[in-house]
Amino acid sequence: MKQFLLCVPLSLSAAHGTEAHAETDKGDVAAGPVSQGATPPGVIVRLRDPDEIVVTAERRGEAKVAAESEFGEEEIATQGVDSIQDLLARLAPFIDGSGEEPVILINGKPAGFDRSILSYPAEALDRLAVLEPEAAAHYGEPAGKRVVNLVLKKSFAMLNADAGADFATAGGQYGGTLSAKRTVINGDTRWNAQARVGADSAFRKTARDIPPRGGVFDSVGFISAPGGGEIDPALSLAAGQTVTAAAIPPGALTGGPGLDAFAATAGALHPVDPNRFETLQSSRRTAGLGIGVTRPLGDFSLALNLNANRNSSEGERGLPMVSVVIPAGHPWSPFAEDVALTRPFAGERALRADNGSTSIGASLTLTGNISGWQTSLAASYARNRADNFLESGVDVARVQRLIDDRDPAFNPYGLWDEGLMIATRTRTKGENLNARFNVRKAVIDLPAGPLTWNLTANTGRNRTQSRQSDAVGNLISSNGVTRSQSNGRMSLSVPISRDGGAEAGWLGDLTVDLSANAQAMTNSRLQKGFGGNVSWSPWPALQLRGGIDYADAAPSFDQLDAPIVTTINRIFDYARQEIAEPVWVTGGNPDLTRGRRQSLTFTATVRPLGGQILTLNFGYRQSVAKGGLAAFPELTPAIEAAFPERVTRDAEGRLVAVDARAINLARDTNADLSTGVALRLALGGREGRGETAGDALQLNLSLNHGMRLKSELQTRPGVPVIDQLRAGGQSRHSLSFQASIGRRGIGGTLSGNWSSPGRLRGGDEVFVFKPPLKLNLSAFIEPDRVFAIAGNKGMMSGLKLSVDINDLLNGYRRVTREDGTVPAGYSRNEIEPLGRVVRLTVRKKF
Repeated sequence: MKQFLLCVPLSLSAAHGTEAHAETDKGDVAAGPVSQGATPPGVIVRLRDPDEIVVTAERRGEAKVAAESEFGEEEIATQGVDSIQDLLARLAPFIDGSGEEPVILINGKPAGFDRSILSYPAEALDRLAVLEPEAAAHYGEPAGKRVVNLVLKKSFAMLNADAGADFATAGGQYGGTLSAKRTVINGDTRWNAQARVGADSAFRKTARDIPPRGGVFDSVGFISAPGGGEIDPALSLAAGQTVTAAAIPPGALTGGPGLDAFAATAGALHPVDPNRFETLQSSRRTAGLGIGVTRPLGDFSLALNLNANRNSSEGERGLPMVSVVIPAGHPWSPFAEDVALTRPFAGERALRADNGSTSIGASLTLTGNISGWQTSLAASYARNRADNFLESGVDVARVQRLIDDRDPAFNPYGLWDEGLMIATRTRTKGENLNARFNVRKAVIDLPAGPLTWNLTANTGRNRTQSRQSDAVGNLISSNGVTRSQSNGRMSLSVPISRDGGAEAGWLGDLTVDLSANAQAMTNSRLQKGFGGNVSWSPWPALQLRGGIDYADAAPSFDQLDAPIVTTINRIFDYARQEIAEPVWVTGGNPDLTRGRRQSLTFTATVRPLGGQILTLNFGYRQSVAKGGLAAFPELTPAIEAAFPERVTRDAEGRLVAVDARAINLARDTNADLSTGVALRLALGGREGRGETAGDALQLNLSLNHGMRLKSELQTRPGVPVIDQLRAGGQSRHSLSFQASIGRRGIGGTLSGNWSSPGRLRGGDEVFVFKPPLKLNLSAFIEPDRVFAIAGNKGMMSGLKLSVDINDLLNGYRRVTREDGTVPAGYSRNEIEPLGRVVRLTVRKKF
């Protein structure tokens, strides 16, 4: 914990007060009177020698757990990000290589449900501190979670507007965003308001060289002989040639056509490219509004947040074609023989796949100190609606029955009723109410430090209602469910030894964290768990940690009751060795049951140069889940055999639908090794205490390697175990890196990841997956700073230009058989058709 000292000569009268000066951790000079009986909170006054008073004070916003690493204002500025959320993503390799979102503290206090802080501009931060790993237990969070303390500036105000545009360099897809944000901080009072809109165009199959699906596609429709050949000698005589196909005459839309009408359209077909009516990515629209206010309330701090979001997407999944037989003598047929009618449902109208969702939410967080107990009380309410509409084709059997019934009111050539379309519409409404209470206190002063006790209690209630109907609104099914969930976690942080302490200091820093938790949910038994972690630093340059965790794993509200979403997913069907586009069902699965999970973790951190310049990380993790919860894995023959009820195929064996909701696994075993190196250097310029000077060039490098030692999956009891590394397509090795260099006003970041080849057994074939080296590049410039524009800067004032390039090398995951041949459906455009995407952003501060 960083502190500063006030040194006051004792010969001065403390009773009358004296003006003292102190150098803070930033090199600033603080001055103020020191008077008897007027010591402010957080300040300790003690005698260092007979002629001097020493006053020790905490920095503003400091957490109760020491920081492992820290990023100052100048170093944050070199990243060039626009929000705190973007900053956390950029610094993820230096926070936690797992990529999991950390626990957030704001000025040393838990954020609770306050998510508005993530939208604050990065310029609002005075510093960002990554706390020691034992901070998770101190703040009532599960072991292994990293904790980040966001220390805001004492005074800050900004109004900014952002405009962004993105596009695929190969063409076919583009989008854009607009946002405006106002942020004000005045001591312990702050507020933030943000509005944003965005849109992305549909990405169609015609934008890439992708083989079209098989079949006949015609925008008007035509008749032909059921077995091929001449339709009717009388028609051929009227047309003056042998007629094997004739388009639907324009007049057939309103009245029965004669031979002359079909003779006029003989051979005049209207073929179309089916790729015109399919989207690889749906068009999307987004809009959001967020408001957050935090202010003191007596000895407490109160935070209120409101948000509203709207998202929608519209996709197309092909031209619906119908082939039926019109029998001879039918009121709408002038022919002496049966004829085959092939036509689209309604001209060039494509099958629709639309999704929309609306949500509103509010949260309230109250933090403060009650008789020495640090307390936090938070509550949140969310309400959402989702509407999912999916058309899967035309009810051909029903159309054929209408024709066979010879109903003169049904025109086989005319406009058809929407009720003949096979479609489902699912509407879902949900409400969620949560409350969280946290209390902690240093209950006993041990020789090595205070023993901290922490208690966290959560309770929630979730209600979901869903209604599924057909294309014209007829009810198919409806259901509603209400669930309640409560859980609690108690933890103790016990310091055994402190380096330099009066007792047992020869051990270095040694801390033991113990935790126990319990959870109860509607229609479920009590779930229990416990864990322990040891953190030992025998020398300042070395930190060793070990932990064990055991818990019953229960499904969350979302895993049980999230809205059902049906989309079309393009996958490779290993059973038939072909590309398939089945209906893909995701959302909540109320049939999920609880399981058990245990994990063992060892990590070591070495800082051979001291400070934050060079950090080496080593880790080992082993986990075993029995009856645990997992996302639906890749559909291989082994997975299909284990979950046959999740897969639907037609009479010819083609893949039609996949229920890809979460599943319970009999056993999931994993073991991993990880290593990493992080380097942070300030090149040139001056260095202050703990912070890089503004004229220095900041260089940050990180390199992480992961090695999967074991990954075995048993889907159900009694079935063979699947070795994911040998036959499940998983990579054994993975590499990720990030390199950034910049100073305030200009900078760039290059990041990338790579995985070793994996092997997957699909039926009698073995497929080899070769992931590419993925590189991403980001750069920014603030012209008024870089070019030192003097006088009236005009539009250049407060302007920032950014460019982000995703998939710089335009690579893709190559898939081959063992003999090196490429299976159908695995060409470059079929695997990753979008390719490289460039985003340009203009940001203006007012």
